[in-house]
Amino acid sequence: MKNTHQEPILEIQDLSVCFRGGSHVQAVEGVSLTVFPGDRLAIIGETGSGKSILLLSVLRLLPRGALVTGRALYRGENLFAVSPKRLNEIRGGAISYVPQGSGNGMNPLLRVGFQVAEPLMAHRGTPRKEAERKSVALLKKFHLGREEELARQYPFTFSGGMRQRALIAMGVAADAEMLFADEPTKGLDERRIQTVVDSFNALEGQTILCVTHDLNFARSIASRISVMYAANQVELAPADELFHHPLHPYTQDMMAAMPENGLHFNPGFAPSHDRFAKQGCKYAERCRERRAQCSQVPPLIDVNGHQVRCWKYA
Repeated sequence: MKNTHQEPILEIQDLSVCFRGGSHVQAVEGVSLTVFPGDRLAIIGETGSGKSILLLSVLRLLPRGALVTGRALYRGENLFAVSPKRLNEIRGGAISYVPQGSGNGMNPLLRVGFQVAEPLMAHRGTPRKEAERKSVALLKKFHLGREEELARQYPFTFSGGMRQRALIAMGVAADAEMLFADEPTKGLDERRIQTVVDSFNALEGQTILCVTHDLNFARSIASRISVMYAANQVELAPADELFHHPLHPYTQDMMAAMPENGLHFNPGFAPSHDRFAKQGCKYAERCRERRAQCSQVPPLIDVNGHQVRCWKYA
């Protein structure tokens, strides 16, 4: 789905990530995505599919052993070519990041209010006292309760769901144009997941790129969904359309494995990273619809605005 009336905020073009070492590990392979203002794009897929690596590569947060090719354009600027100073201005000031881990990304030695206020001080030059007052208002936006008191406390006194909401408050504190979120519901129970859903839905108009393995969470917060499998993007569609009419056999199998659909698991396992580089469709060994043509790499095919990487639709 393309928005022809607005310039994109972020364009990911043919992005690949390979980790060098004893053996080359292809973690992301040829992914392209475009994010427009107000877009809510969720990237889903099982553990090891490359979705979090994709997010971290755009922010240049991967270790030195990572070889990244392709481009990531923020408002036309290639994030892989800008200076460290400019990159720091963009990270936090224009694109904020909520790391995964039930809010464990918070500094345990600093009070919560100060941490929520920090982006305002660092990227907007807000004086500390004013920034900390604004941090209380931000915490109130996410309905933590007793926000003035909680702002003076340390992260260990918060539940996982509370820490996650505080991290989201930190992410939007500097009014960044775009929010990256990496597995924001990981390790949370159903009740706390709902509080995170409510927090995201409270961010009206906020542009979001979110990585998650939780299909129901993606359905609750996203306008579009990209599906990754074995380092490849295999499907991209509006969220409602993807859930009502998934095209790729992998997406169909994921949907069938959801509890509300009867937990119909597809036998087999995702290929190991050393087998990601094999030619052809990465899902062929597990696919019930495989054919001889699947020994060749399938292109990303447009089916009435719904993109899918499968020879079945060629």
